[in-house]
Amino acid sequence: MIKSLTESVLMLIKKPQILIPGIIFLLTDFIFRYLTEESAIETMFKFFEFSSYPVFTLDKMPFYFLSSYSGEAIFLTLILGISSIIGLMFSVSIANYVFEKKSIINSVVFAVKNLMKITGFVLFFGLILLFSAAVLWIVMLFALAAGLIGITLLLLVILLMGFVLIHFAFVPALLGKGMKIKEAFKESWNFSSKNLMQLILLLIGITIINFILGQVYLQILNTSFGETDLMILVEMVFSLIILSYTNIVFPLFYLNTNK
Repeated sequence: MIKSLTESVLMLIKKPQILIPGIIFLLTDFIFRYLTEESAIETMFKFFEFSSYPVFTLDKMPFYFLSSYSGEAIFLTLILGISSIIGLMFSVSIANYVFEKKSIINSVVFAVKNLMKITGFVLFFGLILLFSAAVLWIVMLFALAAGLIGITLLLLVILLMGFVLIHFAFVPALLGKGMKIKEAFKESWNFSSKNLMQLILLLIGITIINFILGQVYLQILNTSFGETDLMILVEMVFSLIILSYTNIVFPLFYLNTNK
C-alpha cells in the first residue's frame, strides 16, 4: 500500500508526461462547464424557490419533483453525465498508460476509442446510484416512522452501500486495462474482497496526501499571491496534480498486489 502511494508520487516526478491526459480532459471539462454552467446554475436555483412549492408530505416529494421539474432534472443529469464521461476518460487513459507502459498519447487515444464503453459504464453506474437513492428514500421514510430502530436500519443501509461502493473502486482502472464492463466489475469486486483492509488503508492514504496538497493550496490562497488572477492557473495545477495522482495509485496498487 505504502509502495503504491510513494511510487505514484515518483511517477509524477519522473514521468511528467503522465499529466497530459489531465491537461486534455480537465481542459475539455472546463470548456464544457464554461458553456453550460450558467444554465445549470439557473436551473438549480429553481429548486430553491421554496415559496412556489405546494404543501405535500415527504413520501410524495420525489413524485412532485419528477412531475414539476422533469425537464430540469433531465438537463442537469445530462450535464453531470457528460462531465462524468470526461472524468472517466481521464482515469482510463492514465490507467492504460500505467498498465501498458506505452506512449501517453496512445493511452489518450485508447480512452477516446473506448468512448462507448465508458459511456455505458457511466449509464450503468448512474442506474445503480438511482436505485440506491430510491432505497435510501424508502428506508428514510421507515426511519422517520419507526424511530430509533429505523434510524439504525438507515445507518446500516448507508454503511452497506459504502461497503459495496468501495468494492467497485478499481473498475475505471480495469477499463483502462482493456476489460469489458461486466468483467471489470467482477474483477474489481474479487480483488477488493481479497485486499479489503489494504484498500481501506490505501483510500485513507490518498485522502491524507490530497488533504496535504489542499492545505498547501489554501496557504498560497491566503497570501498576497492569492489575490492575483494567476490563482486560477494555480487552482487548475493543483487540481491536475491531485486528480492525476489519485488515478495513478489505483492501477499501480493493482499491479503491485498481483505481483
